[in-house]
Amino acid sequence: MNKMLLLLLALFSLPAQARLAVNIPQPEQAPPHHDYYRQVLTLALEKSGEPFTINPVPLNESQFRIAQMLFRGTPVNLAWMGTSSEYEQKLLPVRVPLMRGLSGFRVLIINQSRQQEFSLVQSLAELAAFTGVQGIGWSDIEVLKGAGLNISAARRVTILDMLNRNQHVDYYPRSPVEAFGELAAQGQDYPQLMIEPRLLLHYPFAVYFFVSPEAPRLAEALQRGLERAYSDGSFMALFERHPLIRTSLQQLQLEQRLRLELVNPDLTEATRALPDHYWHPGARP
Repeated sequence: MNKMLLLLLALFSLPAQARLAVNIPQPEQAPPHHDYYRQVLTLALEKSGEPFTINPVPLNESQFRIAQMLFRGTPVNLAWMGTSSEYEQKLLPVRVPLMRGLSGFRVLIINQSRQQEFSLVQSLAELAAFTGVQGIGWSDIEVLKGAGLNISAARRVTILDMLNRNQHVDYYPRSPVEAFGELAAQGQDYPQLMIEPRLLLHYPFAVYFFVSPEAPRLAEALQRGLERAYSDGSFMALFERHPLIRTSLQQLQLEQRLRLELVNPDLTEATRALPDHYWHPGARP
């Protein structure tokens, strides 16, 4: 009887399924589009069926440093980043394009005083006469350089100020969601900035959730949750109703822009093989 009692006590004392601890970087000046990724993350975790807790970790680091932290699994174990073959090899990619490939469409944030110069650009070769800028460690730097463009790197939080002062750099390629969202939120702080109205860069590109190799259960839960969200329509409902995405696509006026195509030689076969329904029209590799 005592043995049976001890066995029952042992069984009831077993912990319930451990909650997933999702530790994400939280920059001090998070851009507006981070709200969308947080909503997608919550949706995917809810659809996964796993108990979870999202823990924002205050960090003001470059993407390069965050990727290094992800590899170690501390202090963060998940981040959303533009994909690269290196990231897909060293980390655990959750291969569902969170922005449906819109991250491969790039408008240019410029200083208003330079608009006349940019209005004359008709090709990538002519754009190469200007200096673009991206954040340190961003995956698409090599894509832009591979197309012959002159690209420098700087800390994200300094870039708008550099452009506003017309110092060192001439343009900042950003996805429509990033560009329109950031200028709407911070335009009063940078009154000289505008979105160049005529040019559009495009290359096949995806933003994924990347998970630390130390957290495979989290990666599996996110993959399962995102696939379920696509199957039941909740992913597309979130994507289409999110005000930043909806407004940005309206402001983009895609058909009226000169589209300059770039090759992305670093796009992996696994990304190229993703189903069509994961991509926004015109963004499919």
